[in-house]
Amino acid sequence: MLRVTSLPASAQTEFTTNFDTTYQISKTGSAQVTKKITLTNNFSQIYATSYGLSLEGKKPENVKATQGKTNLPVEVKDEEGKYNIMVSFPEAVVGKGKAREFTISYTIQNLALQNGQVWELNIPRIGTSENFSTYNVTIHAPKTFGELAYISPEPKTRDESGNEYVFTYEKDEIVKAGVVAAFGNFQVFEFALNYHLQNPYQDKTGKTEIALIPDTAFQRVYYNSLDPKPKEIYLDEDGNWLGTFLLKPSQQLDITTRGAVQLFSTPQTHYPKIPPQNIHLSQTQYWQTQDPKIALKAQGLKTPKNIYNYVVETLDYDYNRVSENAERLGAQKALDNPKSAVCMEFTDLFVAISRAAGIPAREINGFAYTENPEIQPLSLVADILHAWPEYWDSDKNIWKPADPTWGKTTGGVDFFDKFDLAHITFAIHGYSSDSPAAAGSYKLALSPERDVSISFGKLPNQKESQAKVTITPVKSWLPIIKNKLKVVIENPGPTALYKQDVKIRTFGGVALKDTQNEHLNFLAPFDSRQFAVYYSLPFAFINSSSKIQILVGDTTASYEIPLARVHLYQAALIFNLLLALVGAGFGIRYAIKKIQSHDKQPTIKDSTNS
Repeated sequence: MLRVTSLPASAQTEFTTNFDTTYQISKTGSAQVTKKITLTNNFSQIYATSYGLSLEGKKPENVKATQGKTNLPVEVKDEEGKYNIMVSFPEAVVGKGKAREFTISYTIQNLALQNGQVWELNIPRIGTSENFSTYNVTIHAPKTFGELAYISPEPKTRDESGNEYVFTYEKDEIVKAGVVAAFGNFQVFEFALNYHLQNPYQDKTGKTEIALIPDTAFQRVYYNSLDPKPKEIYLDEDGNWLGTFLLKPSQQLDITTRGAVQLFSTPQTHYPKIPPQNIHLSQTQYWQTQDPKIALKAQGLKTPKNIYNYVVETLDYDYNRVSENAERLGAQKALDNPKSAVCMEFTDLFVAISRAAGIPAREINGFAYTENPEIQPLSLVADILHAWPEYWDSDKNIWKPADPTWGKTTGGVDFFDKFDLAHITFAIHGYSSDSPAAAGSYKLALSPERDVSISFGKLPNQKESQAKVTITPVKSWLPIIKNKLKVVIENPGPTALYKQDVKIRTFGGVALKDTQNEHLNFLAPFDSRQFAVYYSLPFAFINSSSKIQILVGDTTASYEIPLARVHLYQAALIFNLLLALVGAGFGIRYAIKKIQSHDKQPTIKDSTNS
């Protein structure tokens, strides 16, 4: 982060300083910075002999100072990453109200950086606002960076001129934070995750679940592989994707998954909204909403923005606590120990105060990519992940993320009004404050290696899933009676299928029995669902158009009734019926003859010899 502070030759009250700063960003990300400074005397006998400017962060190059057409002497000193630019004035400007106008210009390399699909731009905030009477900033960014994904804070004006975006700011708009902007429609990261499972039971099968990277309003996941495949993948109440595995007694199982995740700066419609429930306002082990201090803060703060600002201003990040076994303090202890917080405490305090204020909130565990070396241990050392909160935005009807931890550690960059394209959700904690466990947490004693690998990537060639439908007969094709088909709907990947209507159509006299159209709310990549279709055939007639058709989205699968077999069954049935009828006829005739023969028998009289 670059920071600008003026270093006056005399006390600031003796001069009025006005700044007009222009950042001309090149296609390669370097910036030509021009600062037009007006220094006005407030007293008649006091004048400036020199002026200093302090920059923190990236080194200024090709530093020049001019007054009109005259070059001014300039000296640059490097003091451990802090660069002091000192300009000397050979000629005096004396008299109250007299003003000196001069310009300091320099080049900053890589002020804008291309990270994957996105160009990110960071303009420094004002170091000490009291040093400037006015401070105007104009930013020119090339359109070759792509469409503007976000810019924060909101500029006073925004315009497009030729091949440039032009943004302007005044002092009040950038006094607390610098300007952060991103250009590009989205960001893409490729991931490789490993999960290590073990059944602790030696005498019975065990069932366990893992949390896969899910879709959210701000991200969409594309899976290339999942090996081995779970028995089932289901969507829980918070939107987690939970894969179910059955392990034999004492079995160990390693699971690997590969894919890409696409991050958006604005909410998308590919994912069905899951609104909050009463549970998202309740107290948990780490979110003590009923604690008197937390309840009191909630009454005073009331809004998510106020809560965010309070958490950023109150807690200090403790880099010494960054480790795999860091104890989670929770919201209550975070207030009692504000100097010893990591991302968990920033998140827990935000969630607890929000819930106490009647604002549904929850925690996200995941991966956050950054070039900031002070934040990198959160995600790039071992498998220590990052945590940040989400709250329910009732105006937009979405779960909106914020990151008070980064709001603190980046020196005031706003991670509330905007959110970057670098936070990947692994697991969502709303119904529970600590489950499901995020990827990177499924370890065994003999698997200490890193299990989370994230890098910039690109979208797959195939971006949409199309269902695969298989229809298998289960019972014979007999007329009149109820026959059965097994229908299996598979999602071969790479994306999830949502809200898929499953329609069943019949042709050629086929009639459904005890069967209705189905509906798939969610089908994850590599998962499947099955159901049965019951039907009957006409007794005496079936033609070549007799079939059953299954429609799932754009997929159509048909099951043709096998005429030869049906006719064979029909012939056999008719033959058996005829035999039965013939047999019944012979039986009737025989019975009649028996009765008739019984009626015609002669009477036998008994005779005896006397």
